Amino acid sequence: MKKISLFLILGCLILFTENCKKSENVNINVEAEIIKEMQVQRIPAVVVGIVKGNEINWELSLGHANVSNSIPVNRQSLFTLMSISKLYLSTTVMQLWERGMIDLEADINQYLPFEVRNPNFPDHKISVHMLLNHSSGLAWPVEEDGIPDFHHFYSNEAPPLILDWLPEYILPNGEHFRNTVWKDFPPGEKWLYSNIGTSLLGLIVEQISGQDYRDFCKENILEPLEMNSSGFWQEELEWDLLVTPYTNTNYPMDYYICRHYPAGFLSSNLEDFSHFVIAFLNDGEYNGKRILQKSTIDKMFEIQNSASGLSNLWWHCPGDCIGHDGGGTGFRTWVEWNFDKDLGLFIFSNKVNSSIVPKGRIYELVKYQASKI
Repeated sequence: MKKISLFLILGCLILFTENCKKSENVNINVEAEIIKEMQVQRIPAVVVGIVKGNEINWELSLGHANVSNSIPVNRQSLFTLMSISKLYLSTTVMQLWERGMIDLEADINQYLPFEVRNPNFPDHKISVHMLLNHSSGLAWPVEEDGIPDFHHFYSNEAPPLILDWLPEYILPNGEHFRNTVWKDFPPGEKWLYSNIGTSLLGLIVEQISGQDYRDFCKENILEPLEMNSSGFWQEELEWDLLVTPYTNTNYPMDYYICRHYPAGFLSSNLEDFSHFVIAFLNDGEYNGKRILQKSTIDKMFEIQNSASGLSNLWWHCPGDCIGHDGGGTGFRTWVEWNFDKDLGLFIFSNKVNSSIVPKGRIYELVKYQASKI
């Protein structure tokens, strides 16, 4: 019996080794497999960029920017980045910190024209650091919070300025204030993702810089990184390049923006966005222009919540990976940096889906392609 068992074990080991060798030799047609998954999930368009060092190493533009008009997507097609936009917000805050214009631990009221406190904890200050790490106590908000008209879509008109709408939602005497906008825990005690909180960060950038947040972002990030087709201002975008967003039932929508634009409504394309990825692979510099010092980036990437991996609006993944996802009606996006490999990758799509983010089929295919670089 012992001899038989030994032969069986040896046989299994041989078969296992041969199968491993075969799997290593398998050459997956990544583009064909992504197209199959797009058909299964009915995703109209997907663009992929894999960056190595100072350039795009591999890219794909698949599907249609507009299905009914048979307009193919390409590397110039503009997608709404959704919450990936928060990485630009974090960068602007750290630019102000680098210049000595903002104290991350200070009470935010020293930067605002009105006083902000959680009514449940009026004696507790809220710091910039808390807003950067989603621990201010402000709501996301989600549907059950019952906060009126927060997610209004502006398709053919500009959204209101942050200073015009935000006080109406977060101050107790505001027209749209609801008790649910503030949660029942002290500032800094718990983590709660918040698009209102990040909008408040955008207002702080405005108050300190004296510029509209969108203009400050353009002057200090987009222009230095030569992201010439990207932006928040709808009137500045090339409308012929805008990708049509699609609902879960594949119904085409008008391109839109929401009032919380610092949190999720920067538009960019494959070529432009690669410059942002390259800049962080190169310690804050792109094509000889620097947007942050390496020491500032290191501070920005310090993990503030070990359970979630959150770090000043950035997320740490297992290993040496850091990035963010984005999702909202009509768009799903993902970006990550793998610093140990000097590599970054990003995926944009124009329909909400789980395939382009970690554990999804398209994401795993892109990771496979990246592993070959």
